[in-house]
Amino acid sequence: MKTRVFLVSGRNPEHRAQRIEQLLTEQDGHGKITLMGSTEFFSIASVQAQADLFRLDEARKAQGIHVLRLSPGCLCCSSKLVLSTHLARTLRLNQPDVLLLELESQSHPEQVIKLLKEPQWTDWFADITLVEVVA
Repeated sequence: MKTRVFLVSGRNPEHRAQRIEQLLTEQDGHGKITLMGSTEFFSIASVQAQADLFRLDEARKAQGIHVLRLSPGCLCCSSKLVLSTHLARTLRLNQPDVLLLELESQSHPEQVIKLLKEPQWTDWFADITLVEVVA
């Protein structure tokens, strides 16, 4: 079975996080879920907010959601190698049915989609949906 991919894009990290929560709820019961989240929030979050996010990650893991925090940077430019490496490992080891991939505000969604449609990923993805958070 191929993985369904949701790319969550938008300028505001808090609004992206809210949309990710909605998507997680909507995808509940659709198999194994992996969340590859942006670390952009950490650059603006207080220590308490960061601690809350770590607790949230632990709760997600307890629900069976694999959580991976990506290094900062545009996933099609400066962090392309990091994305490819983590993506290959996640698909091979976790074999998620659903992948939620949060793009940082400076990422280029169209370029990330192009990257995910490259030949090495053809056999892995069922479809790729861009979820743009406007707010």
